[in-house]
Amino acid sequence: MKILLIDDHFCARESVACLLKQIFPGLQVFEAENFDEGLAIARTTQLNLILLDIQLPGKDGLVGLVELRQEFPNLCVAMFSGLDDRELMFESLRLGAMGFIAKSVSRQAFVEALRDVLSGRVYLPASVVGPQPVLEATPTTAGIKPVTDPASLGLTPREFEVLGWLVQGLCNKEIARKLGIEEQTVKNHLRPIFQKFAVVRRTELLVKVFEMGIVFGRPEVGN
Repeated sequence: MKILLIDDHFCARESVACLLKQIFPGLQVFEAENFDEGLAIARTTQLNLILLDIQLPGKDGLVGLVELRQEFPNLCVAMFSGLDDRELMFESLRLGAMGFIAKSVSRQAFVEALRDVLSGRVYLPASVVGPQPVLEATPTTAGIKPVTDPASLGLTPREFEVLGWLVQGLCNKEIARKLGIEEQTVKNHLRPIFQKFAVVRRTELLVKVFEMGIVFGRPEVGN
């Protein structure tokens, strides 16, 4: 596995690179101190993940993220920032990041975040968005709208189930396993969900759900 770390602080890069090698034996870590240097590495190396700092000299990480998504649409990119900010996280997801990892997270949270994004999940830090919406719906409070009726979102019961599992962070393969259906069937259900929420990526869909203040109960596994 190969991970590229783009961060302008040498000590931070060295510390994270050391930690990454402890977590993933045999891992190759590539380092860059600015975006252009990192882009040159990405163009010549088959990478599994890029950890991209937001505050970079010259070209900042969000601008760089847009370039990476355009040139490498299938490459997993996660923002890695010292700024633990909700709006920055949402903007990162809108632009195509698979996660937003704060540099202040614990070792365990960092490991979980990496495993999530590498497995195709979107990592959402609890420190920014609060606990993942997996609890049973509770009475409506300020800005929160518990949802139990698929029709209220314009969804079919099966689309509602798929969305409920997606919001919990599951990738397509895991959703298919939960529902006892083929992975392609999950993709078929996601297309109309994306259309109904007017988004094109699952990261945008998650942002839309959180911005709307929707809280899902744990989805029931249907037939």
